[in-house]
Order: sequence, then structure tokens, then C-alpha cells
Amino acid sequence: SKISLASLSIGQEISVTPIQLIMAISAIANRGTLMKPMIVKEIIDSTQNKIKIFKPRPVRQVVSVDTALTMSKILEQVVNDGTGKRAKLAGYQAAGKTGTAQKFDFSIGKYSEDKYSSFFMGYVPAENPKISILVLLDEPKGSYYGGTIAAPVFQEIASKVLPYLSVPTNE
Repeated sequence: SKISLASLSIGQEISVTPIQLIMAISAIANRGTLMKPMIVKEIIDSTQNKIKIFKPRPVRQVVSVDTALTMSKILEQVVNDGTGKRAKLAGYQAAGKTGTAQKFDFSIGKYSEDKYSSFFMGYVPAENPKISILVLLDEPKGSYYGGTIAAPVFQEIASKVLPYLSVPTNE
């Protein structure tokens, strides 16, 4: 319908799971290659022996390398000068996307005026990504914009994980 067309253009009437969101942004980070989701990298026993190592597995190329690199530059600007400024990290260039969505209220048959889902998803370092992170907040209290409340959580997580993984800074 005409209403659906208008709603779709601003992201309403679309349902995605958190795994689908992180897979999408990770495909951009991986130069257009969609990867099979991987939660565990390896299993180590109590004596530090690696019992099992899980290798990354590509699914397919979903956008061209050129398109992915262009999108990555745009996502860097979201963090540098856009709605994701609060995701900025000292010593690392992050790339990411903010999001704020009204929740559909089935009891009244329309979108709620006061219930939201807010997120920030991104990857870092943008030029050679090591981690992708999705912060999704369901029905946050007070401020509900993804760039205001989810981006700082991304920043806090990334600022702890990158040194833990021994990822060198840009500086």
C-alpha cells in the first residue's frame, strides 16, 4: 500500500533480529562478504590447550568490495561527525550506525508513542576490523535515541575489548 511504501522508507514495518543486524554491518566490515555468525573462537581447557578452534566461514559476497569500502567510509563519518559521535574511541577509528525505532503496540494496532528500541552497531578498527558490536536497548527510560544511549555503551565495550585482544592503536 501507499502507507507501507512510506513506512518502509523510514524503516518501519521491517523486522530483523539482532543477529541479522550484526551480520549486515559485519558484511560491510568484511568488504562485502557475509559470514556465518560465530560466537566462540576457540575452546581452551584448564591447562591452556586449545581443544577446538572455530574458523570463520564465508557465506557469500552480498555487495561489491567497492560498495563495502564506500559504505565503510560513510559509517566512519557517522562516528566522526554524525549521530554516533559518542561511539568515538581514543586511538581507533570506529565505523557504525545508530538506530531508533518505535515499537509496534499490538494491543492498539499501531506504533507506540512512548516505546522504543534503540541501538548502535559498529566495528573497529574501521580499516582492519577485529570486532563487531551491537548494543540494543529495549524500551529505554528517559532518552531513547541510539546515538545518545547505545553509542556510549559501544564505546565502553570496545575500549575494554580492543586492548584485551592486543589490537594496536592508530597512534
